[in-house]
This record gives sequence, structure tokens and C-alpha cells, in this order.
Amino acid sequence: MSASKRTVLIVEDEYLLYDELQEFFTEKGFKVITKSDGSAIDSYQDAVDLLKTEEPDVAILDIEIKGKKDGIELAGYIRDHFHSLVILLTGHNNYMNIERARGVNADGFVLKIEKPFNKEQLWATIALALPKVKLRQLRKSRGEFFKVREVEVNKTAKSNNNNARDLTDPLDIETFIAWDTITYVESFNSKTGFGNNNILIHTVSGKKGYVCRGTLSEIALQLPDYFVRFDQSFIVNLHHITAKGRGSSLRR
Repeated sequence: MSASKRTVLIVEDEYLLYDELQEFFTEKGFKVITKSDGSAIDSYQDAVDLLKTEEPDVAILDIEIKGKKDGIELAGYIRDHFHSLVILLTGHNNYMNIERARGVNADGFVLKIEKPFNKEQLWATIALALPKVKLRQLRKSRGEFFKVREVEVNKTAKSNNNNARDLTDPLDIETFIAWDTITYVESFNSKTGFGNNNILIHTVSGKKGYVCRGTLSEIALQLPDYFVRFDQSFIVNLHHITAKGRGSSLRR
């Protein structure tokens, strides 16, 4: 999170309300993420394009926006890629929207039925949820929770295909893994020969590792900048490289 100003992404296709919210958050001391031409951010694609270079602390997303994908789908994208606070706005109070919002773990759900829109209610929702952002940012700097199965790396490397097959179905156990304990991550499919989209997280112990569902590309989005994709099968923690030589030999 910014040490000076928090940033906010507003996605709203009602232009008068979009302008009101821009002014409101500017007065609250936020930096508002904007398009280069100053026009409203009113679609999923508009937002995703901006998120390639911006990371908001807070995202205010109208559910009913332009395009094929709505604000709840955008909330899911933001939740998958960032640690932002996500607040959904809607003019329709229905069960389906509430359930879908719960499904993407939105931090707030504010109705915009009142005219004029009750911005103070929105602000109260944000103020109550902001501690979550601080916790997420702290966690992001230290590590992350992954659904994994703990394994002995040496046994995994030497396992036959039957044992390997057993290891490619990680248990859904939430485990906090600190970034500084990870030495490198590799595609587990390359070890087993099975296309189950699993990865193997190696740790400083050299013996303990974790099998996790997903691809290298997916986990790369969660890792800090000092984790670098080495080739098609490895992501390396640069903090644990002490030497490298010709032939791509890495030593911790």
C-alpha cells in the first residue's frame, strides 16, 4: 500500500455517479486511477487494461457495467491478482448478486437505490474493511496461504510412478508459507509425467516441500518480484542464489 496516498479504482457506467465518486475519493485523500483521456472506466476490459500498470488499494465496482463481463467477474479477477479491498455497487438487491459477491469474497456490497447515492454509507463500509487491506499487504510482504500437501522432497524425487501419482492430488489444507523459506518452485508435472497442473515448492530445509495445485504462471502472479522465471519448469528465489555458472547450475 502506498506510504502517501491510497489508490482507488472506480468502475461505473453511470457517468454522473462516476464523477461524484471521483470527487468524493479525491476529497478523502485518495489517488484516483484514471484513463489517459479522462473518460469513465465503465467496463471489465477498461479496468483490466489499467490494472496491467496499476494496483489499487480499493476497488469500487458497479455490478452492472458495459460489456459481456460484469463487475462481479471483475471482482474475481482483482481478487485473483491483487490484495485490494473490493466493494461492489448495485441498483438491484437480489439473492443471486449477493451469492455471487460472496463467491468472489467481496469486502462489501452497497446498494445505490437511494437518490442521491449515499456516499457516506459507502465510506463507512470502506472504513470498516480497510484493516483487511493492511493485513493483506503485510501478509503479501511476508508470505501467503496456499492449499498444499507437505512432502519429503528426496522421496518425491525418487518416487516411482505409483507414488508420484498419489502426490499429484494436494490436500486442501491452508498453510502459510513465508517467502524467505522458498528457494525455488518447479513444475511437478515434469517430475511425474502427469498433466495435473501441480507445482512443487522447495524450501530452505532441503528436505521439506509442498505440492500445490496450479501452474507456474499462476503462482508467479502471487510471488514477490525477486522470484524470477528461470525456464519453462522453474521459478527461482534470487535471494537464495549464491552462485551460478555456465550450464545453468544453481547453488543455494
